[in-house]
Amino acid sequence: MNKKVLKAIIKTMIVIFCVSLIFSSIVSQDEHHLETCHDEHCTVCSMIQMAQSIISLSVAIIICAFVGFLIYFLLSRIYKEEKVFVLESLVFQKVQLNE
Repeated sequence: MNKKVLKAIIKTMIVIFCVSLIFSSIVSQDEHHLETCHDEHCTVCSMIQMAQSIISLSVAIIICAFVGFLIYFLLSRIYKEEKVFVLESLVFQKVQLNE
């Protein structure tokens, strides 16, 4: 039951994130309002600035995630740890002596 709720929450968050990105990209295209508006506390201006901030923040997060993935991928290919197990049990030592 908990896994279903967690999956539903994750899907809801993804949908909300996508809808906010789409809404922000649509709203942030109305830059002519910023140039022509002379009101001090205009709600449309604040919505446009907030949408532009959301878009720039989303782009920054995507770039950081991509760079992090590249760094992880490249570093994981550089060094591969080889595990060598040295057996020091009495049975192993006896087998070594018999050979």
